Amino acid sequence: MKKTILNSRLVRRPIVLSAILGITLFTSCSDELIESESSTLSETQTTLLTLVPRTDEPIIINDLTADEPQTTMSRASDAAGNDRGRFNISLKFLLPPTERQEEVFNDAAGRWERIIIGDVPSFTGIIPSSFEGFPPAVDGTLDDIVIEVALAPIDGPGGILGQAGPSFVRTDDFLTLSGVMFFDVDDLDFLESLDLFEDVIVHEMGHVLGVGTLWNTAPFGFDRTLLEGPVDNPYFSGRKANVFWNAEGGTGELPIEADGGPGTAFGHWDEATLNNELMTGFLNLGENPLSRITAGSMRDLGYRSASVGEQYDLPRGTPGVDLSTLEEDGTSEGLNIASMETLLQPIGFVASSKKK
Repeated sequence: MKKTILNSRLVRRPIVLSAILGITLFTSCSDELIESESSTLSETQTTLLTLVPRTDEPIIINDLTADEPQTTMSRASDAAGNDRGRFNISLKFLLPPTERQEEVFNDAAGRWERIIIGDVPSFTGIIPSSFEGFPPAVDGTLDDIVIEVALAPIDGPGGILGQAGPSFVRTDDFLTLSGVMFFDVDDLDFLESLDLFEDVIVHEMGHVLGVGTLWNTAPFGFDRTLLEGPVDNPYFSGRKANVFWNAEGGTGELPIEADGGPGTAFGHWDEATLNNELMTGFLNLGENPLSRITAGSMRDLGYRSASVGEQYDLPRGTPGVDLSTLEEDGTSEGLNIASMETLLQPIGFVASSKKK
């Protein structure tokens, strides 16, 4: 049967910033501010957080690595993976996190750095922030990727959890150079109460790295097609991920979620089939492993990754998309994260001048 490639408009999900963000206000009270300013000033200091709009006119940046380097950004936290020729995820918090929040993000970065191990060429230059009115995400030399993190109110508890995705990608491999993770701070205590805080951060960091956001890049002029099949039965065609899908017990092709609309469909593994794998659109209470299947998909994206994964139990003989229609049992309890997130597409590209 001839493969049908999904229409690009289905892959490039619309970003409705006005409905999701509009104008997001971060409010903080400070005794120092009250003491130093006139009593007529409000005790509340407000900072505007607005994402740079995604448009059809991408920002193009040249890599200046061949020139004399400036200040180096090699690791923005104390998470595992400090250089040594390995892949480094730098975290740039736009607003001060709590110790617990910083710990969770560091641990999440460490989980991905155990999978993606191959160093990529450093970048030297200026990369604009993903947020309007903020200093550049990078001004100097970066090794290897920076993620801007904003923890601020969006719409109160129980609404939009946040949004994440790549901001600038390299033109030579179409992998993320800078990305953004924007979370509603009012939902974080709830995630902690479910013991899902770190899993959510790891999940969204996966989208920044390209899971569900950089699978199909032909519309951007880069030859990568990993999401294939009809719209009602899509599958992941990457060889390495399918090797582990079959090794874990799956048959046929690795299924991708087709239900749930923008933010869920075509950006996650199929929940009804892969159950508690971390990169489905539904996080179960209890363990949500980052399996060898997802690790293999990172190799298919173009990363130099290790064939490692967390303990994952998939019933042997689990059918893939080329067998019978998948059933949705609807009996799991947990968090429908996909309904609370928005996946972002790049706002620009970096023309790399130095090859690995």
